[in-house]
Amino acid sequence: MLELRDLVKHYQVGSGEPVRAVDGVSMTVAAGEFVALYGPSGSGKTTLLELIAGLREPDGGSVLVAGRDVFGMSRKEAHEYRLHQLGIIGQPHNLIPGARAIQNASLKLLLANVRKAQPTVEPLLGQLGLGNRLQHRTEQLSMGERQRVLIALALSTDPELVLADEPTGSLDTQRTREVLGLLRDLCREREMALVLATHDPEAAAFADQVHELRDGRLTEYRPDHTPEPIGLPRQGA
Repeated sequence: MLELRDLVKHYQVGSGEPVRAVDGVSMTVAAGEFVALYGPSGSGKTTLLELIAGLREPDGGSVLVAGRDVFGMSRKEAHEYRLHQLGIIGQPHNLIPGARAIQNASLKLLLANVRKAQPTVEPLLGQLGLGNRLQHRTEQLSMGERQRVLIALALSTDPELVLADEPTGSLDTQRTREVLGLLRDLCREREMALVLATHDPEAAAFADQVHELRDGRLTEYRPDHTPEPIGLPRQGA
């Protein structure tokens, strides 16, 4: 589904040495596979995800999604790629203040001109344990509930590839396990490729495959332990 070939992105800061944010990264992610990019802040994780999303131009290499080069797409094709083929899971502060859960979750469908966007996304919100929270406004939702609204938003157009940048950074341990467990379950159920960037070893332990990213380069990483699997959460959790 996703293939990175010798991807490079460097930044020049002042007159010093260039920052090698992504420095010759090659990686493949199959449909239904959950891959974690583990590394400290500043290791290049966010830049790599932005390159995969086509939001930044690389200095070299290529990003292939289902065999298509993201940087060979026209502007219209790139827009369609991000709207339909790609899902991006943001963080809780990305939700619209004052909007209801179902309104936040249906925004991508509205952009895709889907009629009856809210009824379309409602079953997914129910699957994520939010069936009784649809009309609650952002401020009335817990951090874990807000994160699940963002997951529903990202998955609403049934993407083939999903990117998540530190999606559990503002959650406690229990909520982190719940969110990662349901992401793993949805990845397999929907046969979507999932790439998660994290600095949390426990988060990385949920993935099928983990790469450590340091100074823009990938290395193999082996988690020390695997948390007890967590399935889909109960409503109201």
